[in-house]
Amino acid sequence: MILYTPLPAELVLEGYESFRPEYIELDYRNGKLIVELISATEGRLVRLISPCPDDYLDPALQPGTILPLRLTPAEGHRRG
Repeated sequence: MILYTPLPAELVLEGYESFRPEYIELDYRNGKLIVELISATEGRLVRLISPCPDDYLDPALQPGTILPLRLTPAEGHRRG
């Protein structure tokens, strides 16, 4: 990726090394959802993994969608 900007690289990339998102993997219908934790009760959908093409057409499963979370200790497998 090439980034054209008049700003110094140090300013553009500031904080890049310290950004460590935390992901969880949730079972959903026929597949899995990869969700980035935003808070204890919300997550942002990052990736959908499903064998069903209809799941990819569901607007509620678009990447970037904010999902309410109600996790129990047995749910969710932490990644990253």
